[in-house]
Amino acid sequence: MKFYSFVLIFIVVFVLQPDKRVHCETYRAMYENYIERVVSHIYSQIISYRKQDSNNDMDIDEAFQPNSKMLNFNLKYCYTINILNLKYIQILKKFFNLIKLILNACQKYHPKNELNKFILCVQMVEIIIKDSKNMAENLHNAMKFLSYIDIRFLFSQGSVAHPIFDIIDFIYQYILNISSETSSFDLNKSPYEISKMKLENLIIFQADVSTLMFNFIHNSTFIDIILLNDLKNIKIVELPNKFIPKRNEIITKFFNKIIEVWYKNLGFEEFLNPTTAEFIPPIPPNTNQNDGIEALNIIRKESGWKKMNHISIVYFGEHISVDRIINDEVSNINFQIKKDHVSQLIRCRFTEIMKNYRTLLSAMLYICDKDAYDNYHKCLIELFSSFVKSKQMLEYLYEALVTLNRSSIWSVNYFSKSNLQRVFDWVAGFLNLLENNDFSLKNIDDNEIKTVEQLLVIFKNTFHSFNTQISSDMKIYDTLCYKDDKFKNVQYYVNYFRNPENILINSYPENSMQIMLYACNFFDSFCENVSKSCYEDLGFEKLSHCKNKELDRKLL
Repeated sequence: MKFYSFVLIFIVVFVLQPDKRVHCETYRAMYENYIERVVSHIYSQIISYRKQDSNNDMDIDEAFQPNSKMLNFNLKYCYTINILNLKYIQILKKFFNLIKLILNACQKYHPKNELNKFILCVQMVEIIIKDSKNMAENLHNAMKFLSYIDIRFLFSQGSVAHPIFDIIDFIYQYILNISSETSSFDLNKSPYEISKMKLENLIIFQADVSTLMFNFIHNSTFIDIILLNDLKNIKIVELPNKFIPKRNEIITKFFNKIIEVWYKNLGFEEFLNPTTAEFIPPIPPNTNQNDGIEALNIIRKESGWKKMNHISIVYFGEHISVDRIINDEVSNINFQIKKDHVSQLIRCRFTEIMKNYRTLLSAMLYICDKDAYDNYHKCLIELFSSFVKSKQMLEYLYEALVTLNRSSIWSVNYFSKSNLQRVFDWVAGFLNLLENNDFSLKNIDDNEIKTVEQLLVIFKNTFHSFNTQISSDMKIYDTLCYKDDKFKNVQYYVNYFRNPENILINSYPENSMQIMLYACNFFDSFCENVSKSCYEDLGFEKLSHCKNKELDRKLL
């Protein structure tokens, strides 16, 4: 891999150039106006629903009396998201109350051994769920669109209402699975046995949905008197609460009415496929968005993202999983949020890698200092040999970061949570160290310890600087990233390397050097795994259309 020479500058404060600042401010204003038009359209429709169904003539706008236009919009945004969240929950609750009613009837047939009725009853539930696919898809698309709104342009960090995408997605994926299911059950089983298994799965699913909806309502901090009153005043189509003739006709009417009132009339079809200028999202200046969209759609399909499933990004208090970040096709509608989410996820993952890189190197230094004191210089030579081998990993990380920048996925903005500048500086710093010093010690005689000690001083100076910077960055790590497992400390790895079961039999008779060789092998494997999972398995080598693009000059 070709490595581009550069002068390394550890940036403490990043200041946008005047023209860049103007461009950013212009785009921010354009984006705010776009979102305000979208939200105002949804909001006005909701208010019209309220007026139609309420005997109270008081306009809801009386509840919003702030002086600032933007503050007024913030209230309008939160009101709109909350009403939709609660109304969609109410719609789904009505639907699943019906499902529960029929499931209870199916269970009554089962102990009475009315097998034909039992089988037909389970089939009826499946048919109703399959018929709900279009409704669920439309509600899912609506929540998906709302999740595309980049609220970092609209709010300062704080408590903000989020669309209930995860709940809708859980329900929608299950309905898709039921709708596309041919026969995942054992063909040797009888129709009764298959129906019994399906009933058990349906009961579990219905219970899971009820729990999700209860937890949302119970944990919501945004429900107030205005919302509760409006929920009562804005009616939705009723569903039968008992078995009656024309039940299927009523259910179909319910699905169609929900799609018309709570998806089409609110404008979501137009927002997702805009035909008028007012609902077309703006494109930031100096950004080749088409390149970025193509690049994201290439790499999001790669297998390496699965290696990050233990990480989620923290976005205004909401944990967003890897699957949610990469599942959707990227388009002009969601490019801005997707590129920021991907960059923040990469920042979390690459920071994790560099944190572990530091911890392993620290553990190896500790072993040389404490365990291999009598073979100190031999130990350092082994450490430096492994450090040199890590160059390939560092080059892959460097190339991945460069490619992200060239493809317009990562834009340098030092204060952004999706900014990769710090990680870039750390990787580039170690590459610079390796470029300018011969740590391979190929031509050194075992007795010439002076060179080893000189290299140790150089290594420790850079390592100390890196250690200070990453320790500072880790203080905000939890505000950006959530990890399922905790970081392991230096002592953990020292104890692990010292474990007698891990000590290798090799040319060194000294126990301390066997400990060091195992540590080096572990470190080498770590670097090899990172090289594969974070470059090859993420598909960065496939972004050939971005290879010759200009790199941000702040990275040169």
